[in-house]
Amino acid sequence: MNTTEAVRETLVLSLLGLIIFYFIILLYDTIARPWRLVEEQLMEIEMHIETLRKGGRRAKFHSWISMPAWRGDVEKHLKYLLGLRELKKAELELFEKLRR
Repeated sequence: MNTTEAVRETLVLSLLGLIIFYFIILLYDTIARPWRLVEEQLMEIEMHIETLRKGGRRAKFHSWISMPAWRGDVEKHLKYLLGLRELKKAELELFEKLRR
């Protein structure tokens, strides 16, 4: 076996191991700790809401990229995200009640 082949095989196995490890962690979070995923989604929604509330070209571009069917309608996108935030908060409260 050549040295470069051994290095290549080691890198491939390491990368494959990392990918499998990532999916195992994701599966564990999904099954055992679903509230953690909801908390992350809630933080991401808050970040999007902040971007849209600042207004300007960046908000319009962000809205257009996120929801192309609405053609950059910032107000409609903001209203949607505010509703989604409330749903995620309710989902998080439900998970907290189930954990007790």
